[in-house]
Amino acid sequence: MAKKHCDAMSDSSKIVLDTIVSTEKSTAEAEEFRQKFGFKKTSTDIDSVIRDHNIDIVIICTPDSTHANLVTKFLRGGKHVLCEKPLARTKEDFHIIKKELEKSRKVLQVGMNCRFREQYYKPKEIIDKGELGKLRFLKSTYAANAVESVKKQEKPWWLEYPPDIFPFLHGGGIHCIDLIRWNGGKVKKVFATSTTLELKELKSDTFSISLEFENGILANCSISAGALRPNLFEFDYWLTSGSIINNTKVFGKKNNQAFLSDEIKIEQKIIDLGLQFENMLESIECNKPPLNSFEEAWENFIVISAIEKSLREGRVISIN
Repeated sequence: MAKKHCDAMSDSSKIVLDTIVSTEKSTAEAEEFRQKFGFKKTSTDIDSVIRDHNIDIVIICTPDSTHANLVTKFLRGGKHVLCEKPLARTKEDFHIIKKELEKSRKVLQVGMNCRFREQYYKPKEIIDKGELGKLRFLKSTYAANAVESVKKQEKPWWLEYPPDIFPFLHGGGIHCIDLIRWNGGKVKKVFATSTTLELKELKSDTFSISLEFENGILANCSISAGALRPNLFEFDYWLTSGSIINNTKVFGKKNNQAFLSDEIKIEQKIIDLGLQFENMLESIECNKPPLNSFEEAWENFIVISAIEKSLREGRVISIN
């Protein structure tokens, strides 16, 4: 993700890339980044970044288990922070981050880049305009085959997680939960089941989740890190006067039958991470929360925690 963020920012006229921070083991790779993307310098000292008053924004692309601690340190040091998801994986860490965020009065953006991809935000624009009536049902499939990567331990930190969580829900499935919430609203109840196809290392690698929203909307989502199928992330939206299928096919209603009325054109002239960073800069300039704010991350965590409780107890969980 660090390379993708650098690609998205390297041509921006609004910022200067100052320091690329790495571990001692990755200094050679950090130097490659410096030369390729135009950073002023490299460092292995996080505290030096905190002390540097010329640095305004920090982007965190480190292993998941380090996110909460680093976010807290940089907020305490007076920096705006963009942190890759998940922001945190325990309630205690969220409470600590919230406290530091309120004290710092800085902007905290969480890297949920799918909200900036046209195949996901264009359907939402149609739904919000009411062109197809009221949204009543959402269906989503998120399949990201991680079997080979986990087996080879390409990212060994994937296996570093608190004992009471299902890590793929926080590291991958959160994209699905986030977009379902973004469209559906406040979640009222959840029920979930799970199985393991390939990756016992993740406790469960495949999930079936049902959600009920406070406004009456229903949703089903299938999430898998172990399905032996091509990767997929798609949504169906069922509304009172039509539907949007596979993210892009818009169906209207005629004589009580569905007909294909339009197809959403996906161009994505500006990469999603670029749009996300522009949103953060706008938030800093206008002193307003970013689209992927702390509050949004907290809501995702609350829903995932309820899903995990449902998995452990085998029952419907109400969210207060």
